[in-house]
Amino acid sequence: MKSFFWSLIFIFCTWSMFFIGKGVDNIDIMAERYKRALDAGANAASGYRAYDTEDILYRQGAGFGTGLENSNNVPIEREETVKWFYRLFFRNLGIMNIERQNEIKQYIPLKAIILFDRLMIADVDDNWHTYDPAGEKEYILQYRGKNYKFTLSDQIFDLESETWITAGDIGLESKDRKAIVTEYIISQLNSFLENRASGNNYKLVFSLDDAADSKLSGINGVNFIVFCEGMPIPSLNPFKKEKFFAYSVGGSEIKRNK
Repeated sequence: MKSFFWSLIFIFCTWSMFFIGKGVDNIDIMAERYKRALDAGANAASGYRAYDTEDILYRQGAGFGTGLENSNNVPIEREETVKWFYRLFFRNLGIMNIERQNEIKQYIPLKAIILFDRLMIADVDDNWHTYDPAGEKEYILQYRGKNYKFTLSDQIFDLESETWITAGDIGLESKDRKAIVTEYIISQLNSFLENRASGNNYKLVFSLDDAADSKLSGINGVNFIVFCEGMPIPSLNPFKKEKFFAYSVGGSEIKRNK
């Protein structure tokens, strides 16, 4: 009888550890699945289908910050970009129900397109004009008391003379110019998140110098970025009705189709 009693205790403890472990494993697995779905969606948003036509990409000259002046700009359909993100994001999570999709969208307060010379941010309702009445902001920054339109390359537009110059022309090294633009983009993204009604504060960080910091990603080209405030992931632990709220950033650099 005593042996049977201890056997029951052993079985109970074994199954308890199993369920507790499954709860932890489930959270880890779902959090990773969540992050992969974000990245896959961002990658879809960065595909050529997000642009007006494939032909436009072929006609962009050198493009993406290596050519001359306005030839670096890539026209995009930003609404189509976000649609492609959602399409693959929900497909990877296996969520096809529209009502459930709309519920989860409330956890995605920021979708941003970092372009060659301007930034676009959509809010939780996919409205681009919450960020700015025009729906976008150019990188107009002050350096040594003078305003310039910066870009993701060493090209700078002198607003006073209305001419294109290089960062070297105003005494800026390439890495310093990149740091100035990156800090501006970071401040805009964080400010957008902080100014929401929820009042939650976040700090998105990107590398200012790729050579000095290999742990963080740098803004080296045109990107699609998405921030998720945390879809609740339930635990399988039967003893605690716990939920893990995942916070994550997904992103993908926009590449020209060759």
